[in-house]
Amino acid sequence: MILHKWKHRLLPGSISSKITFAYIWLFAVLLILLAVTTYFISSTILINKSIVNMEQNLRLASEKLDMIMSEAETFAQMAITDAKVQEIISKPKPNNYLAYYNDQIGMQNALFGFTEKTLIDSVIVYDELGGVYSSGVERDISDTSALYKKKFSMAGVGSEWLDTTLSNYKREDGYRNVISFYQKFYSSKTGLPIGLIQLSINEKSMNQQYRNISIGKGGNIFIVNRKGVVISDSNQSRIYQSVASEPYFPWVMGHEEGDIYKVDGQKQIVVSRYFPKLDWVILGVVPVGEVTKDNQVLIRQFSLLCLLFIALAAALTSITSRSITRPLLALKRTMKKMKEGNLDVVFDVETRDEIGALGMEFNKMVNRTKLLMEQIVEDEKKLKEIELAALQSQINPHFLYNTLESISALADLERGSDIVTLVQKLAAFYRGVLSKGSPIIRVADELNITRNYLDILKVRYGDRISSHFEVDSSVLEYPTIKLLLQPLVENAVYHGLRFKRDKGQLDISVYEAKGCLILSVTDNGIGMEPEKLNDILRQHSADGSGFGVKSTDERIKIYFGSAYGLQISSEYGIGTTVTAVLPLLDMEGFTHDSGDSR
Repeated sequence: MILHKWKHRLLPGSISSKITFAYIWLFAVLLILLAVTTYFISSTILINKSIVNMEQNLRLASEKLDMIMSEAETFAQMAITDAKVQEIISKPKPNNYLAYYNDQIGMQNALFGFTEKTLIDSVIVYDELGGVYSSGVERDISDTSALYKKKFSMAGVGSEWLDTTLSNYKREDGYRNVISFYQKFYSSKTGLPIGLIQLSINEKSMNQQYRNISIGKGGNIFIVNRKGVVISDSNQSRIYQSVASEPYFPWVMGHEEGDIYKVDGQKQIVVSRYFPKLDWVILGVVPVGEVTKDNQVLIRQFSLLCLLFIALAAALTSITSRSITRPLLALKRTMKKMKEGNLDVVFDVETRDEIGALGMEFNKMVNRTKLLMEQIVEDEKKLKEIELAALQSQINPHFLYNTLESISALADLERGSDIVTLVQKLAAFYRGVLSKGSPIIRVADELNITRNYLDILKVRYGDRISSHFEVDSSVLEYPTIKLLLQPLVENAVYHGLRFKRDKGQLDISVYEAKGCLILSVTDNGIGMEPEKLNDILRQHSADGSGFGVKSTDERIKIYFGSAYGLQISSEYGIGTTVTAVLPLLDMEGFTHDSGDSR
């Protein structure tokens, strides 16, 4: 009773007021939901963008590391093939100090250039007799060659990278954290092993190459090995420490993406990238709060704007609720019927205002939807029939019988290798035609199908037909419909070239022109008369020898639109050119099949 009494006191009496009152509360609830939803959605977008940015920057860091390591390996190769280095290491160990000193000076002159103005911190060469030579910048060198000489001898390998360790030599500031590359090398004259080179990179210098790559405020890039030991970090105190116990470590060992983890009580975005050359993992870590902090200002401004809209909507609702409620409800009922699948509904337009215009547009939309649904059903049916015809045309018995007869003839002639080649071409052709992929494939795969088909025909026709491909390599990755070129080639052979007395020529060209992908087939066959040329795109293949130009043109138009398709030019007695015009699209979004391209 009390609740009922307060309900009557709080709720206004008129319908218009009730609608206004209800909308105020509705908008208030929606505001809260919208603000919360917007916050989470925008935060998610910011985080995802940050992850993408971090992935790109880690890729850049990986490329820089790879460049550093490759350059170091190149320097090592240059050093061990240097004539002076080979001379000093190959000759017998000197038996007096002066000769030994001269060898040291000669080696320093040969190696010093590799440490000057590069990231190389040290170059040390060990000979087979225990001699140690360096670039001259090192002091107190400890001979570490025995372990690697033995390892390389037993394992049969000649080089190895070592994770960050304390250097086995001193520089002007003492020992350093270095990444070292060891390589066994041989005499250029005898081919026998004569020594081992150790080339070291200062970890701090390496870190400087990627530390300036920004992944966000408060972010950090560092490198760990498979055991979780930190190999490189801008914070030198973290080197040699382990992150294996961190919650993100098991995940980053198997993924190259981004995710959020709680590290030291703070949510962090963690992104990883595997560096296969040294079996390292590059990690990027940035606080989530730094990524989303600007989002809070946006939410406050958005909330104020929503409050303004609520006040305005409440005023407008009070004025217009009576005039719009009735036709809107009627329109809603009509829409509901359409939603349930009834496309024969019609909204009875009683007013000439916006609601009436909306109702008229709704009626037009229903009618267009009905026509489009019918057209879609018809197009899908037609496309399936055309694709089935395309498939059947390539497995028709005439083509297969002719090929098998060719194989039989080769067998009679005891041309075993030609039989193997022909069977392989036939298998590759059908693998491309019948494989599991989408009817949309790469231009490169369509060319493979066509080449295999021509190779099969060559066995039958011999030198009577020759072909030439002129293909712009930049268009090989663009999408095209499967079995586009091959039916055009087949039509050129069966309707143009096989009736020629002299040698037939096929020219297949694929290139880009005026923003379109162009695929053309030109033959020097008998050509066509003008009246037949006008009808060719309106006729299917009549003799069963192939798929037909019309069907190929229809498939292009169904997939890519009526602006694209086939164009035919021909001169009787001279030859014919059939050109397919397709849009330039990316393969992304198409499930394609690589056919027999591998």
